[in-house]
Amino acid sequence: MSIQALDGQGLKQMILAGAALLEANVAHLNALNVFPVPDGDTGTNMSLTLSAVVRELSALDDQAGTDVVSAAVARGSLRGARGNSGVILSQLFRGFSKAMTDKAMMDAAHFASAVQSGVEMAYKAVMKPKEGTILTVARAMADTAKRAARSGLDVLGVLDAMLEQGQITLDKTPDMLPVLKQAGVVDAGGKGLLLIYTGFRYSILGQPLPEGAAVEKQREIEVESTANEVAEFKSLADIKFGYCTEFFVVRLKEGVGEAQQDDLRDKLGAIGDSIVVVGDPEMIKVHVHTNNPGQALQYALELGELGPVKIENMREQHREIMRKQGRPVDEDAAPAAQEKEVALVSVSVGEGIGSIFNDLGVDRLIEGGQSMNPSIEDIARAVEETNAKTVFVLPNNSNIILAAQQVKDILPNRRVEVIPSKSIPQGISAILSFNLDSSVEENVERMTDALASAHCAQITYAVRDTENGEFTIKKDDILGLFDSQIQIVGNDVDTVVKDLLAKCIGDCEIVTGFYGEDVSEQAAGALRDALEEQFPDCDIEMHFGGQPLYHYIFSVE
Repeated sequence: MSIQALDGQGLKQMILAGAALLEANVAHLNALNVFPVPDGDTGTNMSLTLSAVVRELSALDDQAGTDVVSAAVARGSLRGARGNSGVILSQLFRGFSKAMTDKAMMDAAHFASAVQSGVEMAYKAVMKPKEGTILTVARAMADTAKRAARSGLDVLGVLDAMLEQGQITLDKTPDMLPVLKQAGVVDAGGKGLLLIYTGFRYSILGQPLPEGAAVEKQREIEVESTANEVAEFKSLADIKFGYCTEFFVVRLKEGVGEAQQDDLRDKLGAIGDSIVVVGDPEMIKVHVHTNNPGQALQYALELGELGPVKIENMREQHREIMRKQGRPVDEDAAPAAQEKEVALVSVSVGEGIGSIFNDLGVDRLIEGGQSMNPSIEDIARAVEETNAKTVFVLPNNSNIILAAQQVKDILPNRRVEVIPSKSIPQGISAILSFNLDSSVEENVERMTDALASAHCAQITYAVRDTENGEFTIKKDDILGLFDSQIQIVGNDVDTVVKDLLAKCIGDCEIVTGFYGEDVSEQAAGALRDALEEQFPDCDIEMHFGGQPLYHYIFSVE
């Protein structure tokens, strides 16, 4: 079978097939997480990034050329990118689109050139690229594509050569990154990229995807339009909760039933209205109007995996309806926030931690964390809402930093300074170092310097059995991490806390704990008293954090 060139429809179907195949393997990709903690979100992040791509593609007509399709893919992936893997994927697509400019058809040479351009763009986006990651797999495939195209192979031949070399390179990633070898896994991002390209191959050959990954299956549970809901509002002031958020929870965790659905309904009631939670033993459909769509998705991830997701800005839809009706767009609009010189935007997780950030003067909070990284568009939206000339963004998670750094591309007329905080304690330390009377440059230096003095201790649980260095870890073991490294493994939360701090705090003077949503105030208070007795020279504080998944987060200074 010879495929000399593809038109826009062919490329579109390739992308859709790649997205569907990756979506079907989200759980497998998440399980490749190096650490057995409940934040293995590579598969989720890549899938949500591609969901944004699928939404962009759905707006194209069948006559769109490969240049138009490529541009839509780049646009959707950039705005929807989540986590490091999602951002790198978006940059691969962005470079691909750049090379396809003004090309209505895509032959083998165009394909190879576009893949190479994507790799170059992705490497530029990462300040310190690591080999043994998705970047390495992408580069090996791009180099092979270039050679294959020059040898005269057609599009399918180039793709086959890429897949063969990609698998070889993926299998070698544990030899490039010791943490992968230690965990006995290959790189999850690289595996995800291979799945996407494998989906491309199914599409080109006209073959059905493996069971559970059909594009048609996605369409069976497509989310619905919000047009009728928006039309019910007479003015912007009537829209209390601005984002219509609709999604499916699929591949439900064991034990999820009506009680868990009721609990989800109650949680959503605290952050929104117009709530619908309906389901069966295999799937739950959720609808909610909220100002915190990320929080709603995070609640859902406690029950299973995310299926199709739709988040729509009802205020913007209302403005569009007003325009079409010939009414002044701003006639009922709430007054815009007064422009200010400087603002702070912070990623936060948990009601208590969010309140602390607000008390420290943060202008906008972005719900997100270990299991639910915000997208580039989520961060950009928060930056815009501050209406400030300069905005300092605190990602507070190493997997969100890269996404935050891409916001400058979406908001070129706004000065965005990303302080690379990797944890909640680092974010708090940076904010405490902020001085409204100092220059932007001085604040960047001061806040960045403050990161080094804030260490983070975390208590969570293992999601699977694994070997990690000196530790043999069993599912549900309690894990004590210090600056993201596993230091203590046990079966009692309080004991692990005491052992972890005894091992790691050294001569630190201040230890501030934030207890999670599943820890009672009484239990946290008792632990605080025990720590004060164990560490009489330390100032021990304990606050409600409300974070999911992590029993405790400690700031150690």
